Amino acid sequence: MWRKLEGLYERKIAHNKASLIKRLVSLKLKPGKSFFEYHSDFQDIINKLTVMKIVFDDELQALFILISLPHSWETLVVSISNSALDGVLSLDVTKESMFNEELRTKEMGVDISQALVVENRGRRKS
Repeated sequence: MWRKLEGLYERKIAHNKASLIKRLVSLKLKPGKSFFEYHSDFQDIINKLTVMKIVFDDELQALFILISLPHSWETLVVSISNSALDGVLSLDVTKESMFNEELRTKEMGVDISQALVVENRGRRKS
């Protein structure tokens, strides 16, 4: 009986892990949603996975954040990627850059997705 319960519990944990990983991989910053809201969801998933002993290092978390951003954030993504010391992304720098960009555009009274799209329109592709 104990082994049966243990087996059911282990399957449930494996399913929960898979479900959380799927949520993490599919989590995207949607236009009109603040980075603060997105980050709250992201951190919630990371925390739950950590409790389940699945730990992502800081660089991998930073990469997950960058790939979850809409195309309108591409200029900032490239800037952060190019500024990585020794090619290693910093989670703190990545999050700080996102929060600062969102704050900067809010102070201008512009939605972040609109501001970044307008910024990208002026750039020429070489």
